[in-house]
Amino acid sequence: MTTIQYQGTYFSIRRDASGSDYVASTGDEVLIVPLTAANDVILTTEPAPAFGEPALILPGGETAPNRPYAATANLELQEEIGFKAGQLDYLGELRPWSKYLAVRSFVYLARDLTASSLPGDETYEIGIERVPLATFEDLITQGRLLDARVIAALFLARRFLAALGE
Repeated sequence: MTTIQYQGTYFSIRRDASGSDYVASTGDEVLIVPLTAANDVILTTEPAPAFGEPALILPGGETAPNRPYAATANLELQEEIGFKAGQLDYLGELRPWSKYLAVRSFVYLARDLTASSLPGDETYEIGIERVPLATFEDLITQGRLLDARVIAALFLARRFLAALGE
């Protein structure tokens, strides 16, 4: 039996039957690697309350019951960066901190992007930065890209494209 110790907007703290505490997200998420025709990844800059500074991340958002993950991915792309994907490829599932955080990130590669914008649900402005997929590691060494989910998703995307010979 699991009991809720704290319930917030984005997560809860729960205790399992053995007395171990863990964090549970309010839901799973999709994480999208949007790739332009020039092989640039479109990253977003958003506030990160945990560290008090903006974070360079990928578009994404919470999954919804009875909505396919790919549909959620395309919706989030339109809300956050103003593009819709003509092709979405599923790259895999990530569990960012699988021992103490109950959340799954379903990663997609978005290609054949066309302009299409929908109003988002964020209360802040989302910044956009285009970065060559081939050299995204430079952002890591510069200390600008620190989110492990994003780094893993970019490696998955590059490996997927290499397997296709692209």
